[in-house]
Parts: sequence; structure tokens; C-alpha cells
Amino acid sequence: MYTTLIFLGGLLLLFYLLIVMPQRRRRQVQAQLLADVEVGDEVVTLGGIFGFVREVEDHHIVLEIAPDTRVRLVKSAITARTEAEAEGAADSPDGSTESPETPLP
Repeated sequence: MYTTLIFLGGLLLLFYLLIVMPQRRRRQVQAQLLADVEVGDEVVTLGGIFGFVREVEDHHIVLEIAPDTRVRLVKSAITARTEAEAEGAADSPDGSTESPETPLP
């Protein structure tokens, strides 16, 4: 009888550690990312579109994906912020000009 309860308790603990905690951490990181989005940030959307944030409102943003091409998106569509290369900065050591991403864990 007690071994069954201990086994079930162990399974619940394992479920919590492997499923619930990492999901909670991801949710916190995503919420922080959305709270920190500012005008001028380069971001990546859920659909893989790169663009610059031009307007930020409570629940949506305006993203410039090409010169004079702007789209309005729900904030939750943002999945990562990229590190925009500063003007006049040297290229990366490996010679590429791509900017690194800051993905969700």
C-alpha cells in the first residue's frame, strides 16, 4: 500500500520537475521579452519574419519588415530579439555580417 503511494508521489514529483518547471521558466522569459520590447529593436516573429519595431502599444506592435513596409502584429508573435549591429562596428570575427539571436530557452 505504502509503496504504491510512494511510487505515485515520485511520478508526480518527476512530472513537476520535467514538465511544469521548464514551462513556467519559458513563460517568464517570454513575458519579460514582451515587456522589454522597445521602438528600434530588431525582432523575429513566430513566422520567422525579421523586422524593426516602429510602434509599441499595449497588445500590438508595428513592425517594419522592409523600407516603407509595415505590418501590425500581436505582441505575443515576437519570439526573439536580435542584437542589431551598431553603425561603424567591426564585422564579427568569423567574417559574417549576421547578427546573433537571443532565442527562448
